[in-house]
Amino acid sequence: MFSKYFIKFQNIFFFLCFLLIYLLLKRIHVQNKRNTLLIIRLDSIGDYVLFRNFIKTVKESEKYTDYSITLCGNIIWKDLAESFDNNIIDRFIWIYRNSFYKNPFYKYKILKQIRETGFEVIIDPTYTREILFSDTIVKYSGALIRIGSSGALDKHTKWRRKLLTNKYYTNLIYMRETNLFEFNRNKEFFEKILDVKLNIQTTHLDVSIIKESLNLKNPFAVIFPGAAAAERRWNANNFAAIGDFIASKYLYNIIIAGTAKENEQSSIIISLMKNKEKVIDYTGKTNLTQLIKLISDAAILIANDTGAVHISAAVKTPFVCISNGNHLGRFHPYPVEIFSRANYVYPEEIRNNFNDPETIEKYRFESHLNINSITANEVIEVIQNEWYKLI
Repeated sequence: MFSKYFIKFQNIFFFLCFLLIYLLLKRIHVQNKRNTLLIIRLDSIGDYVLFRNFIKTVKESEKYTDYSITLCGNIIWKDLAESFDNNIIDRFIWIYRNSFYKNPFYKYKILKQIRETGFEVIIDPTYTREILFSDTIVKYSGALIRIGSSGALDKHTKWRRKLLTNKYYTNLIYMRETNLFEFNRNKEFFEKILDVKLNIQTTHLDVSIIKESLNLKNPFAVIFPGAAAAERRWNANNFAAIGDFIASKYLYNIIIAGTAKENEQSSIIISLMKNKEKVIDYTGKTNLTQLIKLISDAAILIANDTGAVHISAAVKTPFVCISNGNHLGRFHPYPVEIFSRANYVYPEEIRNNFNDPETIEKYRFESHLNINSITANEVIEVIQNEWYKLI
């Protein structure tokens, strides 16, 4: 409870500190250049995977076909965007979120760069808008046309948007308050902007463009044990049990993958496994493009609710995701028409009431259910059901 209030106070403090920066920015005269478009996307890897296929529709649309497109993005998915989308996007502006949030000099530098570029149009498609991030960029961009989403109207953000940030935009796209899967939410947003029905049915990453190989010959499964928030991380004992089950029953190698931050967790998982000879540790040893290739070559992915499962869906690799239900309906489960090989294991409270609309609504914005109430045997049962489709 204390940490929640501290974060709120910290946000207010930074907001007040940056008022001086904003006064300096207002002094910069903007010379808007015709046919220039800035798209902002500052959220996580999974969010970008669920969004990126719509950039092509913007580029090919009648409205923006002659526009130069700049993408302002979160640097954590730089490898992905520059590898897969550099034929669509003309220019990138990369942002370190932590520095943009806390460092006034860095924030001023980025905002000054955007303002001096003089974009004609700016689009922020983010459903959960952030006042100190994309909203701030929109406000001080100096763009003539500023388009955004009406946003996720939860109790924490609704009043702030109405009082403060909605006025930053010249055109707010009304989004239904219905709980939609994020891919469908993005589709609805761009259909309204472009005034056309879009024929995109699923996410897609074309791994044929990846030339580098990790030279993994034998069949393997990938375990991705990391997650940004502690309440979304299944414990190491359970992942070790899953690794041993797949290695002994199906004789597959086990690849442990993740960022360098997960090195300790991966080491614990390996130390707990009996079939250590079947394990290859790639934690912290792949860039994002290599991770995409790794997941695309895997027989199956076992992971927490992270960007890895969205990559898996985009490269059409079956996955089993262990989730505490956070953002239920919005980021999971995958609708079968988008990806039919997505499997989820939830705590009992969600599992037993999954077809109840009230359950979906209850965990729409957050869940504090204990992910470690999910047992390894429950996940193994789902893996066995999925494995029949693999052979």
